[in-house]
Amino acid sequence: MGKLAWQVIGVGAPIVAAFAARKALTFTWEKATKRPAPNNPVDDEISMSEALAWTIVSGVGVAVAQLVVQRIAASTVRNSFGDDALPKKFRKQIEEGVD
Repeated sequence: MGKLAWQVIGVGAPIVAAFAARKALTFTWEKATKRPAPNNPVDDEISMSEALAWTIVSGVGVAVAQLVVQRIAASTVRNSFGDDALPKKFRKQIEEGVD
């Protein structure tokens, strides 16, 4: 059950977070600049600096949202089902003591 929970929560939540972050960033961009978000990078009416700014803002915003949600999801699954429910790369690393 834990591995299924990770597949649903750990994979689905970052996708939803990316979508929601993109929508929120687009809304904020349009309110702040009074212009639509530059979603078409080859549009001649969008300056290079505006396209670059949007790329940085949206890229960082979406990445941060995904990171936060994935960490929350991993913590939730770990607390509910144990560390073994997570993929190996997300399991806590146990430090081996050297005598």
